[in-house]
Amino acid sequence: IIMVSKAKLLKAVVFAGIIGVFVTISWAVVDTGIHATGDYEFCTGCHSHIPIGTSFREDIHGGNNSAGWRATCSQCHIPHDNALHYLWVKGVHGVVDPTMEILKDPYDIDWHGNRERREHYVYDSGCLECHKFLQETSEANRKSFRPHRKYFNKEEEGLSCVGCHKHVGHANLGIHLKEQGWEKKDE
Repeated sequence: IIMVSKAKLLKAVVFAGIIGVFVTISWAVVDTGIHATGDYEFCTGCHSHIPIGTSFREDIHGGNNSAGWRATCSQCHIPHDNALHYLWVKGVHGVVDPTMEILKDPYDIDWHGNRERREHYVYDSGCLECHKFLQETSEANRKSFRPHRKYFNKEEEGLSCVGCHKHVGHANLGIHLKEQGWEKKDE
């Protein structure tokens, strides 16, 4: 049996306590930062996001509903499949988006083209995070399940939530883009 002095045991306990406090504070800071930088107020701070934010606030997902519930930008536009992917995509957007806002003319952003490629900016894992019981509830209602059957049964490749729900999240976005001067790019 190895004898450990009380002084060494006390040092080990204090060291473990310090590490525990450091890890807890680090986690709290990171978690607070992640949540503070994922909501409407933060994300629409850039000039080019004004029509995006306006259309979001008019949508049911943006709080225009009787319950007063509102999704965050991160809930839709960051993947929720695993923590590393979430942090990676959030970090990339956190660097690229403000950099492009500073270095490029914001009116060069092809928001209409981005809308056509919405599957690249909206993640099914985010949709299903909130609508996690959609499959079970729609299976109980045959009329409701019919449109979701191919998606949940993986009968067709390439199906996505926003592939069918094209205007979810940003009501009247085309109108707000036009009002703010973002005309559709010529093809």
